[in-house]
Amino acid sequence: MPPVTHANSLRCTPLLQGLPDKLLLHIEEHVTPWPDHRNRLLFFKGDPENFIAFVHRGHVYHTLHEPGGREIILDYTLAGGLVGESALLHPHGRSFNAELSPDCQVSLIHCQHFAPLQADPAFMMRIQQQLCGRLQQLSDFVESACLYRLEARLARHLLTRMEGSEQRDVRLPANQSIMAAMLNVSRPRLSTLLQRWQREGLIRPHAHMLRIENPERLRHIAAEA
Repeated sequence: MPPVTHANSLRCTPLLQGLPDKLLLHIEEHVTPWPDHRNRLLFFKGDPENFIAFVHRGHVYHTLHEPGGREIILDYTLAGGLVGESALLHPHGRSFNAELSPDCQVSLIHCQHFAPLQADPAFMMRIQQQLCGRLQQLSDFVESACLYRLEARLARHLLTRMEGSEQRDVRLPANQSIMAAMLNVSRPRLSTLLQRWQREGLIRPHAHMLRIENPERLRHIAAEA
């Protein structure tokens, strides 16, 4: 796998697009790569918010663990995203675990270098908008997990990943256990439901994708509490 040029990757980060060169140079000067040999957990729930992380490749999963130990995936950040943005606003303690996918590459900027970022109104406005978006996603997750049956949760999950695209193909996570953690369900229950929907002609798996064969039927299922 070819190495990632972090400077080029940072310049392509949506949060940094169009910002002053002086600010971009400050970030490029002070970011430090997360070594490949380090733990795949970027931080734990409750850790101090003393850095932010730019994602150059792969995913960063935002997770919690139930009292019984089962992992729940609340959200995830893709390449080109930023993790831990609340550290720039009101640092307290991390509210989730951040787990790197096997192919993930990130770079960090620590709190002693935050001041120029916090002094830029355009950048901070984008940070606030991103944080609001995360809160909305968390609200949607809690609503689905608490109020909807598994069938409706899965339908909502798939339809959300189709939004804004004319394609009916939804990219699947690396394994079914990750998808189960996103839906707060056991992997066997999820597997049984996916197999049933495949037999009924609602979906069709191929490669690492899932083809939605009947979006209207899924929308009907998603509306059923």
